[in-house]
Amino acid sequence: MRVAILRLDIGNYGSLIAAMTRLGIDPELWSSARDVSPVDWVILPGVGALANLYGRLEQQGFLDALPQLKTQGTRFFGICLGLQAFFGDGAEGGHGMGWLAGTVPQLNAPILPHIGFNSIHTSATAPGWLAAFDGAPVYFVHSYRVQPADARHIAATTVYHQEFPSVVIAPPFYGVQFHPELSGNVGDLFLQRLLASKG
Repeated sequence: MRVAILRLDIGNYGSLIAAMTRLGIDPELWSSARDVSPVDWVILPGVGALANLYGRLEQQGFLDALPQLKTQGTRFFGICLGLQAFFGDGAEGGHGMGWLAGTVPQLNAPILPHIGFNSIHTSATAPGWLAAFDGAPVYFVHSYRVQPADARHIAATTVYHQEFPSVVIAPPFYGVQFHPELSGNVGDLFLQRLLASKG
């Protein structure tokens, strides 16, 4: 399995690479459009502001290079800010790539960011591999959430003063608001099941 991680210098690369290594995967690190080639998965990690992430994608040539992979069977996995980048306008300013219809509003909570372990609750239409994680504790650190225009893309939710999407599946796009690479054994198993999934 070929897995590439976008090197945007705003992600938690050390922990993510370590998680891939534990799964027996040696990921490619892409720093520019010159690195882009057909792979099974492209992972978009990210920590920080949506505007900064979009600027990095544009500066490093990924905005032009990545769309061609969508027609070649590559699947995309966004982690936290990487998930938000799939969507459009963000409440904090800036915007994502607009690959999925929806927005990125701020969490409606008295204390932000939302930090720590919390549970995910899968939807009735979640694929079998994901349904096995219903109620599982995973690690979050974020102040914004995604709001897909199509509710059918919400595969799991989490509650932090309000319910928000924590897993989005709209093939070839897959994303999580939490950090599986920081979620211990549960996170490793999630990554393993996701990367091996067929849908």
